[in-house]
Amino acid sequence: MSRVSIIIPAWGDTPLLERARESVLSQTYGDVELVVSAPSDGGPQTAVSARFAGVSRSSGDWVGFCDADDWIEPNAVAEMLSAAEREHADCVCCGIVRDGADGRSVRRPFDAKGPSDTYNALVNKLFRRELLEGLSIDPAVTLGEDLMVTAQALAKARRIAEMDAAFYHYCESATSVTHVQDGRKRVKDLARVGEILREALSGPEFADFHDRVVRDALLLWIRHRVFDIRLWRELRSRMTGGLLSDPRHGIIKKGALACAWVLFG
Repeated sequence: MSRVSIIIPAWGDTPLLERARESVLSQTYGDVELVVSAPSDGGPQTAVSARFAGVSRSSGDWVGFCDADDWIEPNAVAEMLSAAEREHADCVCCGIVRDGADGRSVRRPFDAKGPSDTYNALVNKLFRRELLEGLSIDPAVTLGEDLMVTAQALAKARRIAEMDAAFYHYCESATSVTHVQDGRKRVKDLARVGEILREALSGPEFADFHDRVVRDALLLWIRHRVFDIRLWRELRSRMTGGLLSDPRHGIIKKGALACAWVLFG
């Protein structure tokens, strides 16, 4: 039984899988278990189902994730565990380095106020195992699945350690799932995630968070010009007064008017 388990969701021989594996196996912290996992029950072949299949096979008290195309720095586990012990935390969050296909890298610090790329991501965090138990999950979701898990896990944590360092390297490519331009799928998945989180995180302290999830779904609707008036009305019905003070509300209103010309003009 290891103290830390790192899950890599993968199917077959992903070209960069060996780099991801080596980055886990080369950790300076010695007690790390690596689990490379794909769904084993005939369910949907999605990242969330692969990750949780890996969690069920792992033994660590702490659980982290690394995608097959990415890698983590050698001192990541040691530094994050040290922060957890120092701050008596149930979860540790660090920044992300986005390595572009053009060779340029951008460091993104952890953002504690989601949704955002570093808040949503599972891969820049270490969780106590119990935080990943009993969550509301839709395994059919493929875009927004990190947010679906992370928001619930962070809400269960009694204390969260936030690190300025960025240990995780997200390697961008034109074929990664976040670059797939299936607009309707992206909007509907994020709307579904919003439904799940509204049921799972129902307290008034989450009202602003839910508004921001709706905002992002509406912005995706506009960006991808998903001309589905039923979906628009469904999303718009979830907006509350708090969203009106969001600085991007003006963008939503202007985009809605532009789309309205196409829908009704």
